[in-house]
Parts: sequence; structure tokens; C-alpha cells
Amino acid sequence: MSTTEFPTISNDLLTSVAGGSQLSSGMTRARELGLRITSTTGGKHAAHSYHYQGRAFDAAGSPSAMRQFYREMAGSHPTELFYDPMGGIKHGRNIGAIGGHGTHVHLAY
Repeated sequence: MSTTEFPTISNDLLTSVAGGSQLSSGMTRARELGLRITSTTGGKHAAHSYHYQGRAFDAAGSPSAMRQFYREMAGSHPTELFYDPMGGIKHGRNIGAIGGHGTHVHLAY
């Protein structure tokens, strides 16, 4: 699956994200690295996903930018951080790759 299969979320939809300043800072950093925000509160996610609570977003782009974003966000104490090529973090614990996150980075606070 290529990263071009994800649409870019418009800025007016991003205002509904409620994850606080860390999530907002994460979105800003993702964009600075050239990533596109591809999902916030919409889309199909796990039943109790932080997306539906306005506490998560997905970002897609070049693999090198996604790797850099994952490394940077890992140090920000996220509730969840998933990018299959690099692993996953949930509630401060490294849990390894969970599947379904090979083409984007998922970040939640």
C-alpha cells in the first residue's frame, strides 16, 4: 500500500481533535517533517480507539520522515505510538509491532 492512498485531512477538520497541546505539537512536528495528517476522529479504527476520543492522529509520508517522527515522539511519553517497521509503544511500554501500521504512524496522548 502506498502512502498516496491516504487523503490529507483539511485544517478545519483538525480543529475537532481534543488531545491537548501534546497532540497539537505532534501534528505540527509531523507537518514540519513533511508528513500528512491522514486520520483524526474519522475513519475505521479499533472499537475503543483514541481516534474516536479526539486523542489520536495518523501521519503518512516518506519512510525516512515517518522513522524520524517515530523516534522523536517516542521521547514525548505518548499513550500510544505505532509504526510497524519500528515497533509500538502503549502506556509507556514497548510492545513491538501490532500490525496495520506499516504505512503510517499512529500517535495518541
